[in-house]
Amino acid sequence: MSRRLIGYPTGWTLAVLDDEDAARAAHRELAASGIDASDLVLLAGPEAPAQLDRLGTNAGMAARIRRAVQFVTMDQLPDLHVYEQAVAQGRPVIGVRIDDPDDRRRAVDRLRRAGAHFINRFGAWHTEEIAGWRGRPPDLPDHLRR
Repeated sequence: MSRRLIGYPTGWTLAVLDDEDAARAAHRELAASGIDASDLVLLAGPEAPAQLDRLGTNAGMAARIRRAVQFVTMDQLPDLHVYEQAVAQGRPVIGVRIDDPDDRRRAVDRLRRAGAHFINRFGAWHTEEIAGWRGRPPDLPDHLRR
């Protein structure tokens, strides 16, 4: 089985949580706020690696080639790898896709109240770092460290 990779999640804001119950509660709160189900994803539990597909995952050689191009041309590759590592370690990740800046700010506030950290929004040309990693970060190869 090949390792799942996150494809470039344009327009998504991703956040790591350390507690699955808190992540599920935050997901319910975000859904209740009116965010469409197609714009909200919770990656948690044993099925989380398979759910990376919701964020544009592609397996196989094409994904490896695309990832190599991303590494050379984009600043976001280390962040994507951190989210993949978080999922692999069993940490829940919530993704929300909201265009309106005020609505997005309210969603991020909800995530922060739930204990979310490593919150980033992936734009077309750059990543907006909203909150850094809290605690000991996942182990990364030297070439992926900031």
